[in-house]
Amino acid sequence: MSSPVMHRPAMPHPINTSPATTPFVPLYPKEHGAYAILGVPLTAALSIVGITPATALFSVATIAAFLAHEPMLIVMGCRGQRARQSTPRAMRALVFRMTMAVSCGILSFWLSPPLGRAGMLLCLLFATVDVAVAAAGHSRAFAAQLIGISGLTLPSAAVLAIGGISVDVVSQFWLIWFFGRLATTASVRTAIACNKRSMAAAHSYVCDLLLVTSIAACGWGIVTGHLMW
Repeated sequence: MSSPVMHRPAMPHPINTSPATTPFVPLYPKEHGAYAILGVPLTAALSIVGITPATALFSVATIAAFLAHEPMLIVMGCRGQRARQSTPRAMRALVFRMTMAVSCGILSFWLSPPLGRAGMLLCLLFATVDVAVAAAGHSRAFAAQLIGISGLTLPSAAVLAIGGISVDVVSQFWLIWFFGRLATTASVRTAIACNKRSMAAAHSYVCDLLLVTSIAACGWGIVTGHLMW
């Protein structure tokens, strides 16, 4: 007689008892060019007027508000599903960065002259509009990028105003950085439009017109003899 076949009982599948991990999502702005658009003119302005309590506090407030942009969009649900899963971590980062921005901004506003305060309020206005446009899902539109360029270059002009520089010099300083960044943005978007058939030809013409306008504005500043240009 053949011996009976012994069947081993099936082992139960191991149950994964480890808690679900939240996917790692960077909580910093994804637009790498924005770092240079904000940081380079801001550093230049600080080198001109020097680091004082008012300019230092406003610079910290500006950087904190800039870094709060991405977690704010995540908390508002403007990012993808993977980003929304990191909402608790984004909320903590948002609270910390906005607390820094508001507290340093209020102190700087209190220490600044009237022209500096006006510049700070203008920065706040552009930042609010930029967040509203991003929340509406239009952050990739060219008009939204122009608002972003304006908002990112304005803090450097506000630093000059806080440092006591006259209005005409502050205005020229901002226009230099604005038109310079406008030229680079328009040239990039023109190249993209030329390589994408889905984009309307009028879009390329608008970018070309803005690029020519930027070059003409910079040329005018150089011809008139202003050293900053």
